[in-house]
Amino acid sequence: MKVYEAVLEQLFGAGVTHFAGMVGSTSAPYASALASQNQARYVGIRHEQVAAAILDATARLSGKPGVLMVHGGSGLLAASLGVASAALDSTPMVVLSATQERKAMENGWWQTLDVQKPVGDFVKFQTRVERPDQAVAAVRGALRESVSGKPGVAQIDIPIDVSVEDLGEGNVPAPVKATAPMLRPFPDPDAVAKVVDLLGKAERPVILIGGGANYSGAGAAILALAEMLQAPVVNSPTSRGVLPETHPLVLGASGIIGYEPIGDAIREADLVLAIGSRLSDLQTSRGELLPTGAPLIQIDIDPAAIGREYPATVAAVADAKAFTEALNKALEAAALKVPDARRNWVVSLDQRYVAWRTDWITSEPDNGQVQPQEIVAALLEQPPETIFTHGAGDHGFYGFMAAVDPPGAHLVSTRLGAMGCALGLAMGAKWERPDQPVIACIGDGDLMLQLGDLETMARERLPAVLVVFNNFRLGSQRKRVEAYGPVIGVDHGNPDFAKLAELFECRGFRVDTPGQFAGALKEALTSGEPCIIDVIVDPDARPPRIEMSREAR
Repeated sequence: MKVYEAVLEQLFGAGVTHFAGMVGSTSAPYASALASQNQARYVGIRHEQVAAAILDATARLSGKPGVLMVHGGSGLLAASLGVASAALDSTPMVVLSATQERKAMENGWWQTLDVQKPVGDFVKFQTRVERPDQAVAAVRGALRESVSGKPGVAQIDIPIDVSVEDLGEGNVPAPVKATAPMLRPFPDPDAVAKVVDLLGKAERPVILIGGGANYSGAGAAILALAEMLQAPVVNSPTSRGVLPETHPLVLGASGIIGYEPIGDAIREADLVLAIGSRLSDLQTSRGELLPTGAPLIQIDIDPAAIGREYPATVAAVADAKAFTEALNKALEAAALKVPDARRNWVVSLDQRYVAWRTDWITSEPDNGQVQPQEIVAALLEQPPETIFTHGAGDHGFYGFMAAVDPPGAHLVSTRLGAMGCALGLAMGAKWERPDQPVIACIGDGDLMLQLGDLETMARERLPAVLVVFNNFRLGSQRKRVEAYGPVIGVDHGNPDFAKLAELFECRGFRVDTPGQFAGALKEALTSGEPCIIDVIVDPDARPPRIEMSREAR
């Protein structure tokens, strides 16, 4: 058995079914071996960043790592932005760096590069295979690290001369399934008891959930907790889709990429219970939303996240689901009473957000141009199991308003805020969940970075619907440049994306007159084809971002 065959055997046995990348000379043995079997699907892309985004989405929706296959140093560098985005959002993924032979690396020959250094600051695990007998252990280690504890990206670097060698004699261990969470650390019972005591004294507790709740599968337990306490739940961008946002206790995202009324739930609380959340700057508006003097309870599987910026009154290193189930059991025994004032507060929070959103939608100006409010109104009518993906920019703030219920999802490059991810996330979502509608909210600048992979979307029959917020500019940055004086570098020309879609064998729709969008979206979603809706929006329209978000650097 060749090394590349043994590597793939371990990956298949671990349950890996998603491979993506661009084939090069050093990854050719792996590509050929994939073509000769039917245990996994390989999607060949036009840009490696898109491949990383595709596998980012499949992993977030399944908990299983996919394998990004990159060729040499150039392929790794092209993929690195997508890899960084996935890594910083704690997505399980394996990067298989197929590189030149060992002698080429030693002598600095053509196409060689130390492929570990460019991504070493953000991947969770790295190893280089120098001998055939190291390959199987390297794969097993990478898979284990990608899904254990706080999930992340694991990289294996295998030179081509090692890949094509015989594995040699000896027993190859049976593969081990790799799905997050691989292990569930349970909480200290004393910590649970302290939380129950604090909740018994609180009048307005709020529950903050982060991405850890997603990979833990903690949704049902957290919803039961919220209903038992009658406490509001505030999402982060990485936890939307864990709980049904159509539920009156479940709000959307707060903070820098959220909305003002949702932040009120944190600001007005007298106890904050953070589950699977690192209390990020995005969720807490750099701490401004955290109420002064209120007890802070932080539960996270990553010890490094506990108390990193904000001292916790009670902290526990634990799996989100395991902790919440233990807390629910203890609360049932304690039989805490829910004060009427809390019920009234929660109702007011929901009413405030709905009224705020309604006021914004009805504030649509009548100037003959298509307004974002028209698009948002149509998105709000979509079934809550819809999967939304978002690019980086103002347009994302419009799509965030649509409620998401499991098994729906909200996929975006959160911590890195990278452009160039939305199309790949949409394709990955459609690959993993082919029966659910997938809508990508994407800016014109964002789409132009990914344009070549419209061909991939059509070829691979991944019928997502791309809604292009086309304002012929980098809208989120123009006002920031204006604040310093003359404007440069943010305005640009675009092709007719609807016509371009047809050239790529996708369906194309152009919306340039008010009142057209809802019909175009309905036709696109029912067509069963990959579609682009090119919406020529008012270039002066801006989303209702909080002040810190508008000014954030």
